[in-house]
Amino acid sequence: MKQITASIMSILIMLLLSVQGISQNKKMTWTTKSKAADALASSGVNHLINVELPQAYSDFTAALKLDPNFTPVLVLMSNLTQGETQKVYAQRALKSASNKTEGEKLFASLVQEKNTREDRSNIFTKLHSMFPDGEMLAAFYVRTRATPEERFAAAQEFIKKFPNNAAMYNTIAYYYMQDKKDNEMAKKNLEKYLAMYPEGTNPYDSMGEYYLNTGDTANASKYYTMALEKYPFNHTSLNALQKIADDKKKGDMK
Repeated sequence: MKQITASIMSILIMLLLSVQGISQNKKMTWTTKSKAADALASSGVNHLINVELPQAYSDFTAALKLDPNFTPVLVLMSNLTQGETQKVYAQRALKSASNKTEGEKLFASLVQEKNTREDRSNIFTKLHSMFPDGEMLAAFYVRTRATPEERFAAAQEFIKKFPNNAAMYNTIAYYYMQDKKDNEMAKKNLEKYLAMYPEGTNPYDSMGEYYLNTGDTANASKYYTMALEKYPFNHTSLNALQKIADDKKKGDMK
């Protein structure tokens, strides 16, 4: 009898620990009945936080065909569009959130027309506090801090918590490059970004911008070309290569 009791107690303890582990994993629920839509949304978010906006738009559009009331995706599409299209996505997002979770309702409130930049920053602060294990929300939290110093500190904390998230190495590299004027650390983080996300477009585009900013147009052209090999319609790479070619032509004419 003691052995049976001990076994039962052991099982109960394991179940309790399991439930505690689940409760400690605080991520916002994405309500959808379509696994395919959920997979497309996840892919779109990855593109979005890696500043690959056309690819994100494509994934989100496909997700909404499978689930037209997918609240977080409607919110993100509102932020990827403009004008009347943006308003339509915002209205759909707010309407779709009415019967969803509290987190999804708060996320949908981001698209309210009256919102200021400070309002959106405060909403992301609340969301990040409610769901500290959500990488997308944490990434937006970093980007919506009020000052460069706050953004840099938040990016450092993000990397400590999510060291395998490639996108934040790109983000912090730009802080080093633009705000701290530390090209050595910028390059170090961009190299890590590229090593962690070699299949992406943005790592090569970012490295191209780094070399362009440091006056190395040969390497800039090399990396912008590599970005286009990954995604031929990457307009920042196309525009940069055109500018490099135009500047060279002007130099040759002098």
